[in-house]
Amino acid sequence: MIDRIVQDIRGALDNNLYFAALNCALTLPDICGKAEYPLERSSKRRYIDWYDKEIGFYEKSPRHNEAEEMPYLSGQVIYNLRCAMLHSGEPNVNGDGVYQKTDIDKFSLVIQKAQPFDIYGDSSGIMDWGGKHIRSYRMNVRRICLIICAVAEAYYRENKEKFHFEYEIIDWDEVTSTLPPLDMEAVFKELANPELGKEKL
Repeated sequence: MIDRIVQDIRGALDNNLYFAALNCALTLPDICGKAEYPLERSSKRRYIDWYDKEIGFYEKSPRHNEAEEMPYLSGQVIYNLRCAMLHSGEPNVNGDGVYQKTDIDKFSLVIQKAQPFDIYGDSSGIMDWGGKHIRSYRMNVRRICLIICAVAEAYYRENKEKFHFEYEIIDWDEVTSTLPPLDMEAVFKELANPELGKEKL
């Protein structure tokens, strides 16, 4: 199932369907978190723990040992984004008090067409302006989708025994590909026949 979801996300990105790709990608830590922590009852905790272990740790700025850590895409940030996007359709990482507040004051999404070698960048910053201390993060949708897809796909391949998917997907186009084509003109002509359905006396 992970492979199919990743395939759909990449297809959405290929067609510049940024929010379809992002919304779908933000569900992958849910799926992988449940596989990694099956006894954890909190889906939030599973999500954040899996993401931080597999992705978030590597998203930290090299300056993370300084007095003030640079903003980065932590598990809490991505979880908040997931909840805001899926439940209210907005890219909000602070959840208006519903979810745990993050340390990002200004969050922006960047949409960008595919580039050679799939190289995309995010940026984070800290500044004092107008008497306010502002921590900002600018996230490239294509970048985070590709990262989550690659990590979830690799995690799934290495841990298939942890996943217990019970489902059936029927590809109707594939199932019917060997059937002869329907002559729709003949079908409609027959349906329009006034004698159709009349009992013969």
